[in-house]
Amino acid sequence: MCNATRRVIMRALALTSLLFAACASNGTNTPTGPTFASVHDRLAAESTRLFISGQGSSGSLDAKRYTSDGWVDGTSTITISSGELIVKLAGDQLSAQLFDLSLDPIDLPDSVFGKPAQLTDVRVTLATSASATPTWIGTDDVTATIPLKLDLGWSISINGGVTQLGAQHLPVIPLDVMLTGGGDHVDAVLGLHADGTLWSWAD
Repeated sequence: MCNATRRVIMRALALTSLLFAACASNGTNTPTGPTFASVHDRLAAESTRLFISGQGSSGSLDAKRYTSDGWVDGTSTITISSGELIVKLAGDQLSAQLFDLSLDPIDLPDSVFGKPAQLTDVRVTLATSASATPTWIGTDDVTATIPLKLDLGWSISINGGVTQLGAQHLPVIPLDVMLTGGGDHVDAVLGLHADGTLWSWAD
């Protein structure tokens, strides 16, 4: 991470984990629209929009700053503001067609910058559709791990001054998907997990 010919100060972010829930209610599945016998039938027939609520979400983010004395790090808590995921069954593949997640402001530990700092306007979006082979238990319960290519938009506030950071193309992050319910209602438990450096930048 360091240039061999000059001293470079690096800062890095690593997403440890982020767990959250989502649901899809009737949508087009109304008394005057199509009805589905199962989750499988619904996903095969149409794209299903899952609305993500911040309620019950939990996650953590590791932030590090390199100094002459070595790495200074700290862990921050992540909570979700809102989001959505659109999935569809295409043949034997479960496809993520859209993923859009907004996070509440993230307080960074004072130890990282030596002063109050916060990540704001944090939004993660799907760069391109992705799919994976799901595992079904019957027709109403399914799990899959979908590799997502995500773009990150954000700003950083340090000691009261806000700077908008450039959009970042993140490394592939697996999305764990667990769907259950029925033809008229789909519940989801979703999780993002990443090991190693999620993003780094030079000072």
